[in-house]
Amino acid sequence: MELARIIIFTGDVRRMVDFYASTFGLSVVGEFEEGWTEMSAGGCNVAFHKLGVQVEDSEDAGIKIVFATDNITCEKARLESLGIKMTEVLSFGEIEMCDGSDPDGRRFQISSRAVTRLSGTK
Repeated sequence: MELARIIIFTGDVRRMVDFYASTFGLSVVGEFEEGWTEMSAGGCNVAFHKLGVQVEDSEDAGIKIVFATDNITCEKARLESLGIKMTEVLSFGEIEMCDGSDPDGRRFQISSRAVTRLSGTK
């Protein structure tokens, strides 16, 4: 699998996008949206996801690493065969995803959402 994006949960997407653009030169991929905005960070994207609760109150603990896969069902089964407990697959339109936890309890996600990059980047 390929590391596709790292999701940072925040109460203020605009503030985070402005900070990462001005401080590190990251560029918005697609259009800015208050609820979800991705930025190109080279080898993977950084996505800011609006959270309606305090980050500390979320089961996602502020950050989630997302791996892209073409087949959620097969990849979920492979991870479960390794003893990793996975959530049910969720679908949002054509995008499927499910979460698991690493040995320290941090959430990760497998997703069918393609890696979106700015033109000219690899």
